[in-house]
Amino acid sequence: MFSDPPAFRDGEPPDPQAGPPKEREPAASELPPAPMTMGAFPPAEPARLWTAEKGLLCWLVALAAIGVGALILREQELALLVALSGLLIAAQAADFDARWDGLYYAVSWVVPVAAAGTFVALAVLLFQSELLGLPRWGLIFFAGASAAACLATAFPPIADGLVRALFSTDLVSRSDQLCARLVLAGLLLAVPGWFALRDYLTDDSQTLMEQLPLGGGLLGYVLLALAAVGFLVRRDLRATLDRLGLKPLTVSHAATVVLGVIGLLLLNKGADSLQQHAFPELWKRDQEFNEALAGGLSHVQAVLLGLSAGIGEEITIRGALQPRLGLVLTSVLFASLHIQYSWYGMGVIFALGLILGAIRQRTSTTAAMAVHVIYDIVAVLAT
Repeated sequence: MFSDPPAFRDGEPPDPQAGPPKEREPAASELPPAPMTMGAFPPAEPARLWTAEKGLLCWLVALAAIGVGALILREQELALLVALSGLLIAAQAADFDARWDGLYYAVSWVVPVAAAGTFVALAVLLFQSELLGLPRWGLIFFAGASAAACLATAFPPIADGLVRALFSTDLVSRSDQLCARLVLAGLLLAVPGWFALRDYLTDDSQTLMEQLPLGGGLLGYVLLALAAVGFLVRRDLRATLDRLGLKPLTVSHAATVVLGVIGLLLLNKGADSLQQHAFPELWKRDQEFNEALAGGLSHVQAVLLGLSAGIGEEITIRGALQPRLGLVLTSVLFASLHIQYSWYGMGVIFALGLILGAIRQRTSTTAAMAVHVIYDIVAVLAT
């Protein structure tokens, strides 16, 4: 989902929000870089090519086993994340070796078509909703335009332009194209998704919580992040952890974690108080969702929820994506994916994302994970 541009295969690309990158020697543990331009594939050394092929075989076996298990256990979220991981690995393989082009082109249509189908379904829900007049038709038009935009990214020239716009790079790879398609769909989801699904999410929040596969979701997001940065295809374990920003917590990082948790809790408390007085109806709706979603959780379930959301969201959003997309746009995407809350709630989540993203920049993804996990557990137990 969030691969590096070919020019930065041997290290983490510069974060647009973090200032000029520091030069360093290429890591010897990383596998050969992808081609500099689409269609230009320099020959890889046979030994390293064999290493990548073994990695692809490992991915095939793991994704097949986990995917089948998810379907048997009816864990739809895990099954979806496994499918996305498989698409990413196919793109990574094609970037590495031209022999995998056929596989990539066989599946490259899946994300544009699925995203377009999602927006068409949202348009149908909006047509059937209680909205009237201009707002109703405006939202239907927005959903239809979003479907068309997602479908258009199936064409490589449009996908290439999207990559350049989102990632500020002139070097485009197949994994970049896939990543950009997913990001676009996520950014466009917030407005039509909230209006189309708000009543459903509120009324059925308890049922959704009972069906939420906390452990499965966490496993799925970890797989997605590993696939996004080319684990076992372009990077070994050490290089993968470095790319994702997963580092041991130091004493100074621990202090950042404490301050980060306090900062998030104070921001949430202040925003909640302001919403209660300035937008009482929105506050009531968000509170009802929070209470229905987490009010009946046991302490063990609260910890599992905090671990699943904190680790899963941070390793994918802040760990894999932020170095490519930048702090602000990553935070916008983070908020857009929380359509269960009101526009005010999504604004607060955007602010929380900025703080977590800044922690990732200044310290590590591990520190951001710790802050997110502790914050979620405290917030759920306080509900």
